[in-house]
Order: sequence, then C-alpha cells, then structure tokens
Amino acid sequence: MKVTLLGTSGGIPLSGRAQSGVLVESSESKILLDCGMGVPLRLVESGVDAEEIDTICITHGHLDHIQDLASLTKASWLDIGKADYQVVVPPGLERKLVDMWRCLEEYDRTDLKFTVLEPGEVIDGELDIRPFKTDHTESSQGYNISDGDREIAYTGDTAPRKEVIDKVAKTDLLIHELSLIEESEAHTDPEGLMANIEGTDIKKLVLTHFYPPVAERIEELASKIEEKIGIDTEPGEDLQEYRI
Repeated sequence: MKVTLLGTSGGIPLSGRAQSGVLVESSESKILLDCGMGVPLRLVESGVDAEEIDTICITHGHLDHIQDLASLTKASWLDIGKADYQVVVPPGLERKLVDMWRCLEEYDRTDLKFTVLEPGEVIDGELDIRPFKTDHTESSQGYNISDGDREIAYTGDTAPRKEVIDKVAKTDLLIHELSLIEESEAHTDPEGLMANIEGTDIKKLVLTHFYPPVAERIEELASKIEEKIGIDTEPGEDLQEYRI
C-alpha cells in the first residue's frame, strides 16, 4: 500500500498544511480518508485526479473533515462528466451530508453511493475497510485499511483512549491526531497519547491534525514521544508518502 498525507492541520488553517485528508492506494483501489479544505488540490499535487478516487471514508461531520467534498465531486464531474463515489460514513452522518450537498448545484451532478458502516462491520475488497469507535463525537470513528498482509490505521479526531489504541495496537502504520498541548475532552495531547500507546506493537506512528501551538513545536514533540514510547514517530507533513 501507498499512503499519502494530503492535509495535516486541524480546524485553524496553517501555512503549508491543508485540512484533514489521507490517501491510501493499492494496485486497484484508491481510498480517501476525510476531505477537509485543500484536499482536492493536494490530490492533484500527489498525481491523482478527483475521478480516480473509488471510496471516501469520513470519520465525522466536522467541517475540517468534510468541507471540500463538494469541490471534489465538482472536479470529477467537470473532468469526466460524473462523480460516482462510494461514501462510507458513521451512523447518522449520511442525511447531514446529503442536506449539505443539496444546498449546492453540485448535488445534482453526483451519483453518490452512501454506505453506513459501524464499528465491527467490514467492507471486503482488495483493501478491506474496518471502522473503530473514537472518542470525539457521538458517532465519530477511525478506519483500519488492510490488504491482508499489512494494515494502516487512521484515527481522525479523538481524545486519547486505550479503547481506541487497542483497535490499532498491531498496525504497521498508525496516523493519529495530535491537536493540542494541554489535555482535552475531544482531542489528543502528547501526555495522553504516550500514556495509552506505550507498550503496543505499532510499527510506525505518524502525527497529524495540528493546531498552531502543536505545529510550532511538532518536531520537538515527535522526538519526545518516540523517546518515551520506543516507537518510530514522525510529524506528518502534507504530501509525505509512506510505503507499507
């Protein structure tokens, strides 16, 4: 699998960073995880056109994770005359996304196929998609993506919780949010992350979803986390690629 970070900022725009988005590719599949502001531009910069995406998996309904969905569908329609993505969502989000699209002319140009996927369920394919519950909103969830031999995991937004880490404890690549310096009820801080991830079999940890105070210190924070937990840890950068 090839994994490309498309956007690594949180809800406050940061220079050089789009909002949340990750691309996972195999020989036959292209899966987009979240589609925040700037993600369609990052896709093109990574060499992938909008119409090449097969499946879009949304972690939750906050704007910095869904804002450019309509822009993506418009780009596909303008290029090839259609936008026919499969959109995987947590329970309760489908109607909200449809209502958002209906406010725009782009909705009439799409042929979206929504799949409500709950934790414990799986979409089988060349790349299997399996959601896990996160601690952010009532229906937020992350995703495990596996080709049968290797696995990557993406949390989206979450408070640091052992229950979340337990679902990804043996993954080859974990893309985990690190939004804030101080403890929060809905986002992850360095101390909370280290307390829950130490001792797992995660092969590599990549940090993402930075707010300004974290972004200013992210190299220092990543080094501190790696030293503490003994797991190869990197700060995410837009357009950074990983081969799994």
